[in-house]
Amino acid sequence: MYRLLNNEWNLALHEFSTLLIESLGPNLVMILGLDEDSWIRDSNVLVVVKKIDEQVRRLVARSALLVNDRYNCTISYYLTEEKDTETINLFKNREEIAISDCQEAFREFSKRVKDNTTRLIFLGNRYHRDSNVLVVVKKIDEQVRRLVARSALLVNDRYNCTISYYLVEEGEEELIHEFEEIGSTAK
Repeated sequence: MYRLLNNEWNLALHEFSTLLIESLGPNLVMILGLDEDSWIRDSNVLVVVKKIDEQVRRLVARSALLVNDRYNCTISYYLTEEKDTETINLFKNREEIAISDCQEAFREFSKRVKDNTTRLIFLGNRYHRDSNVLVVVKKIDEQVRRLVARSALLVNDRYNCTISYYLVEEGEEELIHEFEEIGSTAK
């Protein structure tokens, strides 16, 4: 499935892909972009070509530099040939594994805090205000803070995905709406 959301990372990936299609032509086999904060072998984009040579290295590097200068994010690519099926499969499976892990982490976190919350908004592997979960409670007090923090710590110890929560009281409608908007586009 192809998806292009209007945000810095996706626009940068789109431009990077366009530059590579134009410059590498039929030598380009595929481009696999992870989420901006996902990394495999210190890279968040896999560029697969039929054959690597100095010109290919230079064209890919130039494209990454152009895009990184233009957008407020960093494309860190890994260049490989199509015969490197191990790396290709590693990148292909990363998203499925990460999504499943985050969903499981959120389910467990939900169970642990559900009796003390009025609402939870999960952003998946996306972040807003450095958080991927908005926890809405009637009233923030020390007991609620401790329960939510302890729950996040326990869950984060068990999963690769990090539950990074933002705790608010009911009535913070503007912030709740911000999370809802982002959450509605997260899959």
